[in-house]
Amino acid sequence: MNVPKDAKVIDANGKTVIPCFIDSHSHFFLMGLKVLTELDLSMTKSISEVMEKVKTKVNELPDGTWLKGHGWDESNWTEKRYPTKKDMDPVSPNHPVVLTPYYWHMVTVNSRALELAKINKQTPDPPGGKIERDLTGEASGVLKEEAMKLIDKAQPPLTETLAMKAIEKACEIVLQWGCASIHELASTSSDLNTYQKAFEKDLLKVRSYVLPATRYIENLLDGLDTLGIRTGFGNEFVKLGSVKIWFDGAMGSHTAVFSEPYADDPTTSGLYTISPEQLNLTVARAHKIGMQVAIHAIGDKAIEEALDAIEIAVKDEPRKDHRHRIEHCEVINEDQIRRMKRLGVIAAVQPNFVGEWEHPGGMYEQRLGLERLKLCNPFRNLIDEGITVTFGTDCGYCPPFPFNPLYGLWSAICHPIESHRITLEEAVKCYTLNGAYASFEEKIKGSIEPGKLADIAILSEDLTAIDAERIKDVKADLTMVGGKIQWQA
Repeated sequence: MNVPKDAKVIDANGKTVIPCFIDSHSHFFLMGLKVLTELDLSMTKSISEVMEKVKTKVNELPDGTWLKGHGWDESNWTEKRYPTKKDMDPVSPNHPVVLTPYYWHMVTVNSRALELAKINKQTPDPPGGKIERDLTGEASGVLKEEAMKLIDKAQPPLTETLAMKAIEKACEIVLQWGCASIHELASTSSDLNTYQKAFEKDLLKVRSYVLPATRYIENLLDGLDTLGIRTGFGNEFVKLGSVKIWFDGAMGSHTAVFSEPYADDPTTSGLYTISPEQLNLTVARAHKIGMQVAIHAIGDKAIEEALDAIEIAVKDEPRKDHRHRIEHCEVINEDQIRRMKRLGVIAAVQPNFVGEWEHPGGMYEQRLGLERLKLCNPFRNLIDEGITVTFGTDCGYCPPFPFNPLYGLWSAICHPIESHRITLEEAVKCYTLNGAYASFEEKIKGSIEPGKLADIAILSEDLTAIDAERIKDVKADLTMVGGKIQWQA
């Protein structure tokens, strides 16, 4: 090989050179925004500790300013419960406060926020949502799933200046971990415009496959159909991805939908955000106009309904290479795995969840019990069946752990359930080439080959020469995007 005289030579001896990581399920923009504007509650150990943080912060803010905090995990708290307005009102009577857990599928707010959102005893539960109430029937401050949007509507709009700063911050975070591409599970359909503006201003340094999500998804599909825009529209830095459809909730909030009740709350088996009938209609419509769909489904019953919807759509309008996805796909049985293979459905999973919550006595075991725990995140079974498995962090919504693909590799390789473990090579492929496949881009990225984009990362150690337990501690030394070094240690 002839190296040009003016080329920069990088000695990677003793290190690992890989194609850049592709995070196939992130909330990239929200991650940047939260770092800039919100209290980090991920390491708190009690509600009282959280309230001290809120009290300190509101004393720095003008009256009436909204305060947000994110990342608490009640399973790690001494109280083992959700905070309510009764906890927050004494420390913040004049500032509306909105606190979200790591799994995002609920919020807890104070009385001032409820007042501004016009939520009271007479306010009905919205479709697909729940307003928790105290013994008097008043809202307790805990809002789940679609009920969260009542609070969203009451908050002031985000400025373009702050949005651009959030994109810059998010790029800075992921580039230092050897990641050059993200699949953005957008909060609203307008987020695609935010990415386009960031690209035009030369602020977007990470390739972005944007999956729009909106409560008014039929309006979104109408607009895409009218304009003739489909999945893949865009350029190498900003592309329209699949339509994201929230279907069930999360295990942390007891809203992921299962065929049996929760082990630690037998009164519920979960909560659909839309009905199975509406899911069928939405998937069929999106599939018919040529869109890829990404269905959020965590519990086994939700996964079954999601596969039903995809099967109906594909049967009515055959399209071989649809690459429809199930996001999270956590508790799944053998029959469902075989159905996924037959239907050509991608499993977009988050291995860092395994490292955080699937250990003995962890949140998964609390929610599922020991028997169902065996069905949780079965990466080995999925890969052996020939299903395309992609890895993502879900960072932005789930920050007890930092954005760190190496933590995800370790989690998959050292899965607490030994029969679910996969090899290093398989885990790297899930975080690179399979991620490219999930966005129809395997011909241009995901591996280091002539003719592909020069998105290359150098890791600080040789992953093949160290103990698997040490992989989570490895760092990135360099991240190259399109042949240009965008980050270096």
